[in-house]
Amino acid sequence: MNLALLETFAAVMRSGSATRAAELLGVSQPAVSRALRRLEDTTGLKLFEREGRRIQPTPEAQALYAEVLAARAGLDRVRQAAARLKEVGTGTLRVASSAAFGLHLLPRVIEAFLRDRPDVSVTLEVASSAVVRDLVASGTFDLGVCADEVDRTGVVAEGLSETAGVIVLRGEHPLSRLPCIRPDDLDGVAFAALAPEDRARRRLDSLLAGCGARPRVVVETPFGATVCEFALLGTGIGLANWLVYAAGGFEARGLVARPFAPAIAFRSLLLLPAGRGRSRFVEELVGRVRRAVADLPWAPRPPVRRQR
Repeated sequence: MNLALLETFAAVMRSGSATRAAELLGVSQPAVSRALRRLEDTTGLKLFEREGRRIQPTPEAQALYAEVLAARAGLDRVRQAAARLKEVGTGTLRVASSAAFGLHLLPRVIEAFLRDRPDVSVTLEVASSAVVRDLVASGTFDLGVCADEVDRTGVVAEGLSETAGVIVLRGEHPLSRLPCIRPDDLDGVAFAALAPEDRARRRLDSLLAGCGARPRVVVETPFGATVCEFALLGTGIGLANWLVYAAGGFEARGLVARPFAPAIAFRSLLLLPAGRGRSRFVEELVGRVRRAVADLPWAPRPPVRRQR
């Protein structure tokens, strides 16, 4: 149905006459009359009783006008919704993250984001990196943060951070006196280890095997934050991502971090669904996450060995 005809019809109903409707629309009165006849022909309805130059709307016209008003209100809501989307996005965000980011750093980033965006709601799911990847690839989550070891098929992956692994331990532990901890220093030491499938754990195991060192693994966990908690409790020292140590506030709680050499890198990714544009909210949150990572203090570095 021609929307122009409906606009003319609405103007007639609103003003009460074809002449006044013509003035409102900026057209001639005969043009209004022709439009009304075309609308009657199109709908098959008798919309007006005509008495000379005067027209009287029929009950059918009154009913149609009510529908036109409802449709126009709907279009107004669509326009308003489009304006809101252009300005701020959808109003909801679903974020999936590995524990390295999801337990400490992301909650602080999201809290600050929500203070500035009180009309937004955020879902934060903390899961393994593989699950994070699947949630984003399925399109059910808008943003993912995870380790770089995941399959990148079906997602857009962007580098987020590369931080060093550090040995975390209590200040009274004998190894805390060393400026740098090396694989052979770990021989026979009670150790809180990352899960065997973790890439950093496999790198550490390779270094330990290369020098014949065998720490005494007392507990295994997939989460660096849990390694830090065990180290703080004195269960065993452990290798953790510097980002987890710094973002988790473990230094303030008395946990010490020492550089480990050879370096073991922890790399992380930002994941987004493939084939989908980013909302303004997603863009803003990504920027905030990147800034939060950049604002973390630098990891301690191993001292340079002098050549003899």
